[in-house]
Amino acid sequence: MNVQEVRATLTEMEDSMFGGLAAIDVFAKTSGMSIAGLRTSPRACALFNILFDRISDTLKKTGLPVPEYVHQTMLRLGEDGQVMIIVVDLSDKYRMGMALDCTRAQLGIMVSVVLPDAISRMRAALG
Repeated sequence: MNVQEVRATLTEMEDSMFGGLAAIDVFAKTSGMSIAGLRTSPRACALFNILFDRISDTLKKTGLPVPEYVHQTMLRLGEDGQVMIIVVDLSDKYRMGMALDCTRAQLGIMVSVVLPDAISRMRAALG
């Protein structure tokens, strides 16, 4: 595992979001403990981990025609959808969770440019 590369990727993600990244962590699936992050929140890591597992389990139980394995979850929260929570499965051991301020972050760039690049770099760094 190359933690320095993970941290560098997180910093570049923050720079790409024009001040819209409230917090981001890469954390262990088993414990919810952060291995790297910006404005790290142990509670958020634990909640992101639980949220991702519950959404995946619920989707499996519904019988809806969705892939059996969920790789990414995005939720917009708040009355005007001003906050977005994104949780990405990076490997069999790690996930990345983030909170975005949707009034500042450019979501199109985030979803089509920043996330795909960051996910591939993170997966390589986590080995």
